[in-house]
This record gives sequence, C-alpha cells and structure tokens, in this order.
Amino acid sequence: MADRATDGRVRHELELALRNGPFPAALHLAIEVRGLTLEEIRDWLGERGAHLSIATLSYWRRGRSRPERAASLIAVQLLEQLLELPPNALMALLGPRRLRGRWIGHVQGSMSPDILFADPRPEELLRAVGVPRENRLRRVSVQITVEINSERMVERILVRELVRAAADRVSHLAVLYFAEERPDQPPELTEVANARIGQIETDRSAGLVAAELILDRVLGLGEPALLEYEWRFAPGTLMVNYEHRFAEPVREYVLQTRFAPGVVPAHCHRYDRRTVTAPEGNHTELWIGGANSALLAETDVPSGIVGMRWSWSQQSCHRE
Repeated sequence: MADRATDGRVRHELELALRNGPFPAALHLAIEVRGLTLEEIRDWLGERGAHLSIATLSYWRRGRSRPERAASLIAVQLLEQLLELPPNALMALLGPRRLRGRWIGHVQGSMSPDILFADPRPEELLRAVGVPRENRLRRVSVQITVEINSERMVERILVRELVRAAADRVSHLAVLYFAEERPDQPPELTEVANARIGQIETDRSAGLVAAELILDRVLGLGEPALLEYEWRFAPGTLMVNYEHRFAEPVREYVLQTRFAPGVVPAHCHRYDRRTVTAPEGNHTELWIGGANSALLAETDVPSGIVGMRWSWSQQSCHRE
C-alpha cells in the first residue's frame, strides 16, 4: 500500500515537472517512474545510434549540464520514447541555448531581472547576499496576504511559497522587496518558518531589500520546501496597491488584501504589466466580501507583474 502511494506521488510530481519544468527534475522523475538504471538507458540509446556516457546522463539528471549539441538533442527525443513521454515533453523544457557558462535550472519563459525590474540593482543585491542568479529553486506556488489597518496603512505582508529544487543539494534562496511606498524605510523581514535569515542587504536609495533564506534542510533534486515569512512595515506607511514581480512562470498565485473594519475601499481592481516600465493592462474589478477582503487567484502565471490596486474615492463600493 505504501509503495502504491509512493508511486502515485512520484507520477503526480512528474506531471507537474513536465508542465512547469525544470528539465532535470522532469528527466529524474521520468526515470524513477520507469524504474530504469542509467546503464540500461545508455545501452538502449547506444543501440539506436545515440552514444552517451553514464556521466553525461547523470549530469543531465542532476542539472549539472544540459543537452545542447545536435546529437544530444536527438538523444533527448529518443529518451522521450524510452520513458514513454509525449513527443517534445522534454525538449520543450530545454529553452534557448546559452552562449557560455553552466546551464542550471533554466525555466522556459523566464525573464532576466534586469528586464523585469528595468534596474541592475536587484541582481547586484542578490549577488551581495550570496545567492547566484542561476535558478536552483523553482517557485511553484506564491500566496500573499496584505493587511491594511484602521488608519489605511499597511502593517504587514505575509508570504507563503512552495518551492522545488531544480538541482541537487540546494540550501538557500533569496527574497526581494521594493519599498516604493517609503524607500528610505523599507520593511523588516520577520517571522520566517522552515528557514532562517542569512545575509540581508538594503539599498535605501531604491527602497530595495534583498535577503538570503537558509533552508532548514538541504534539498535534493526535485524535493519541495514550504516557506513562510512576513514583511513588517514602519507605522504610517501608506499602501494603495501591491504587485508581485515574477522573473519566471509560477503554477499558482494567490493575492488577498485584508482591510480593517471601517476602512473598506470604494474601488479595487486587478491589473498586470509585462515589466515595471510597461503600462498597466487587463484591469478587472474585484469584489470585497463580507470579511473585508479582496482576492485574486490565478494559475499558470507567466513571468511579469500581477497586482491589485484599491482606492477610498467616493465611487460606489463593490461589496458582495
């Protein structure tokens, strides 16, 4: 019974990896489902003219290298047959070829932080806290709760993230916050669960905070972790919108804003934009329920920006 449950879990994880990537996780899980050894895979490929070493297969599986040469790509197509995967299931996860350096955890559809933020400082602070740009953790689900107090000021933002390792032996990640409300008084990172705070770097001229989170255990390739933390703001910080900036696609995004009784806004809507320099679009009116909260929940969110904006104008209040 336990083996059957384990097999079902691995198959479910494989479905998610084939949909969301990265390539190493999908390949690893597909091999696990089929129950093949690397020796068996090497021999099967060799019989069909694709000669790979066990080391190469192991590197692909662990995310230490990626298939790039024409012969390697043919081998990937053969692997799809051997592992009983749909055509192009693995090929679609490879993404564009890099000109140099090691390819680790590339996510198809991801966007460079320089383009997303239109600012080099986020990446500079990431390097300062010791978290490399190469994506070794894949964010699967991001859940945000914004709390607005009775004075219409933001008190805290709670974040809950489900992540999955895109390489072997992953032990940390970085989180960022742009304090556009009060750049000189960015929020403090507090109440971290399932991790501890490492290095923190702050650029008060930009209102940018970058922090290293050290996981409570080292993750193997494909293993998940659930992180919780909050940003706590200085008293008197006015916030009229919150937006989350995704450098890579995520499977699930949930944003809820809770308003204190008596300060329910008259108007609230959802919006998105491609980068911080792009105009807002796709505005959708959001209802505010009896619990004084507005909610948006989306799946298969591409890289870019999705946010919520509210106002206390004299427009008619949208209440359920």
